[in-house]
Amino acid sequence: MSIISDAKEILDLVKKYNNQDLYERIVKLREDIIDLRGENVALREERDELKRAAETTKKLRRGDNCYYLEGEKPEHPYCMTCWDVDRKLVSMHHSDAYGGTHYCEFCTTRGR
Repeated sequence: MSIISDAKEILDLVKKYNNQDLYERIVKLREDIIDLRGENVALREERDELKRAAETTKKLRRGDNCYYLEGEKPEHPYCMTCWDVDRKLVSMHHSDAYGGTHYCEFCTTRGR
């Protein structure tokens, strides 16, 4: 049984004995449990996101004002600014308009 179903079962028993104070305290306890479960889920998601960012950071190599992922072709640069500031892996595009350099459409950073 889960904590929530246990709390619900206890709540039903308290209802039978008509103890209003105890009933209200158990309702509050059940709400607190639900809040803690939600917080736990959010913290796990945040932890997983941080783990993914750490793994990506290990694979990034710096060059020509861009990042490159290990094992990818050097023609595929990523924006340093977007990664360093927001942990977003944003592809840079090649443009003759910027003197044959790479640029980020998101934040307008330029690479070589």
